[in-house]
Amino acid sequence: MKQVIAILVATLVGAAATFILKSPTPASAGFDADKEKLKEQIAQLRSDLKNTDAQGNRITTVEKEKVITVTARIKPEEILQELMTVRPGDDNRQQTMRRVIHYMVGLTDAGEAAFPPIKEFLMQENPVDVEYEANAMAFDREQATAAAAKSKGEDNPQGRVSGFVRSGFGSYFMSRDILKQNRQLAPRSLRLGLLDVVADIGGDPAEAILASVLAKTGRGLEVAYLDGLLEKIAGDTYREQVLETAHLLLKHSTRGNTQSLFDETSRAYLFALLVKYRDSTFVDIAKTQIITADGRVDGAAVNYLSSVLGEKAVPLLYAKINDKSLTDDGDKMALGDAILKHVGTNADSDKFFAEVISDKKLGPIRFLALGHLVGGDNSEQTLRNRQKLIQSIKADSKDEGLNRMLDGTNNRIEVMLDPTKASTLGNGGPAGILELFNPGQKK
Repeated sequence: MKQVIAILVATLVGAAATFILKSPTPASAGFDADKEKLKEQIAQLRSDLKNTDAQGNRITTVEKEKVITVTARIKPEEILQELMTVRPGDDNRQQTMRRVIHYMVGLTDAGEAAFPPIKEFLMQENPVDVEYEANAMAFDREQATAAAAKSKGEDNPQGRVSGFVRSGFGSYFMSRDILKQNRQLAPRSLRLGLLDVVADIGGDPAEAILASVLAKTGRGLEVAYLDGLLEKIAGDTYREQVLETAHLLLKHSTRGNTQSLFDETSRAYLFALLVKYRDSTFVDIAKTQIITADGRVDGAAVNYLSSVLGEKAVPLLYAKINDKSLTDDGDKMALGDAILKHVGTNADSDKFFAEVISDKKLGPIRFLALGHLVGGDNSEQTLRNRQKLIQSIKADSKDEGLNRMLDGTNNRIEVMLDPTKASTLGNGGPAGILELFNPGQKK
């Protein structure tokens, strides 16, 4: 019907244009009557076309030099079907992502007409997604390689991306800044892109769709993403629902054995949300999740406890770092960093610092601990306590290299306390570089 109307309009307008422009001057009242009748028919057909267009028919007419061109846009359902087939690879990533952006803009332009197919897709019982992020694709390749090796009875190789994400060290540092990512031109995945489309169209129906997805999703990344979108729309209206969802997923989710980077990082996103809202109601459960069943450290849980409890978390974390069930020494770095945040204010933290800095088996990496003496809490009392700790370690140390590092750090602290001494003490030596490993927030 829509196409028939468009064709009739094109035909009648073209005929009218030819008839009116090329006919000789009318000689009778009958001619005028026919012309007026023709105009009325064209006006009625144009009205019908406009009405059908408003109801979802995206056919438009463009007049140019009395020639009518009819253009039909793809329906939202068809755009979504196209998006489900688009998958970037290493050799066509740029071109493919341009198509993705083009389709997303098309859905946004469709307005609320795009809501039904988008909602149906997002609310599927068995949700599917297409991940566009380069790291996500690298993770997928690493999982495929690992699966192939396992099927042949070979050792399971640990890829660069997988290894970092699954380590206690990696998840600890990721969870600290994971919510600070800004929206990019290209979406990170199909589902996240559709959530952006819904938010961009806006209105009460959009808010309702986003809230429905929040109630259903089992992916930590999406909970965090929806939290940001809904916060812009409705302030803190959904705060409790976000926390309730995060608690539920954290109680039942585990690390590892996932085929998706976004699923692998779910716990980091969820714990980051608890930190964002300073939610301490999950502390008791998080304490039981520091060390996983396979002896690995959940770095996201460590960061949550450290951030919410502050210095009160140190005794617990110090006990865990000596837990014999730990199977990976590298994971201890997450626990160690959280403990060392409180050097100069906590006895366990001071004790652990002395143990690390004096352990020659750790090699040069032990000197990274010096960064904690010039970062974090920079109140005068804390800095003076750190200087006392340096002197107590030096009193028992015969390691000349260590003592030089400690002297340089002591001088750096002295300059921080009294900048006028910079001319005689310099910048305090190597600790200025080590501070990069622990920038902290200075007071």
